[in-house]
Amino acid sequence: MDIRPIRTDRLSDKIVNQMIQMMREGNLKSGDKLPNEGMLAEQFGVSRGILREALTQLQAQGYIRRKPKDGTYIQDDIQSMLMNDSVNELLKKTTYSDLLDFRETLELKMVEKVIERASDEEIEEIIEGLGVADNEKVQHDMDHYFHYKLAQASKNIFFMNFIDTYYDLITEIAVKSNRDQVRRNQIAEEHLAIAKAISARDKEAAKNAVLHHMKMVDKTVIGEEGK
Repeated sequence: MDIRPIRTDRLSDKIVNQMIQMMREGNLKSGDKLPNEGMLAEQFGVSRGILREALTQLQAQGYIRRKPKDGTYIQDDIQSMLMNDSVNELLKKTTYSDLLDFRETLELKMVEKVIERASDEEIEEIIEGLGVADNEKVQHDMDHYFHYKLAQASKNIFFMNFIDTYYDLITEIAVKSNRDQVRRNQIAEEHLAIAKAISARDKEAAKNAVLHHMKMVDKTVIGEEGK
C-alpha cells in the first residue's frame, strides 16, 4: 500500500502557503510593500522568529525581495512567476505520453518561429552544436541543449521554460533510452534533419523532421516505460 506519513506543517510553512495564495488571489500584488515585521507577525499571530523564517523561505523562492533600511516587497514579476509555478505543477502530474503530445505541438510551432525570427548566425550556432555522444548522460544533455537552442532562437520565453521543465521531468527515462549507441546515432541524424530544414527556411520540411523525431522519441519512451 502507498501510505504516506502524517506530518504537521510548521507555522512558517503555513504563512508561506497563505501569502502565496494571497498573491494568486491578487490580495498581494507586484511591487506591494509588506507591513514591518512586528506588525506582520502580530497579524499572523506568530513570533517574529517564525515570521522571519517564512520571509526567508519566500525570498529564497523568489516571491519577495528585501531592501535594507527600507522594507520587504512583493517581486515585480510575481504573476509571471505564479503562472510558471502553476504550469510546472500541472506538468508534474502528466504522463510521459501527455508530455510528448504537448511537446510535439509546441515544437511544430517552435520551428516555424525559428525560421521566421532567427538569424543565419543563430541557426549556424545550432548546427555547430550537433554531434553524437559516447554515453547516455552526455547524449541526454546534448539533446536538451539542441531543443533549448531551438526554443531560444524562437524568441519565445514560454518555449524555453517548457523545454527546461520537460527535460527535468523525463531525465531518468531519457537517459535510459539513450543507452543504445544506434539510437544515439539516430538522434544525431534526426536533429541534423531538423536543423538543415530550418537552415533552408523550409517550414514544411522542418515540421516533417520534427514529427519524425517525436515519433521515434515516443517509440523509445514507450519501450522504456514497459521495462
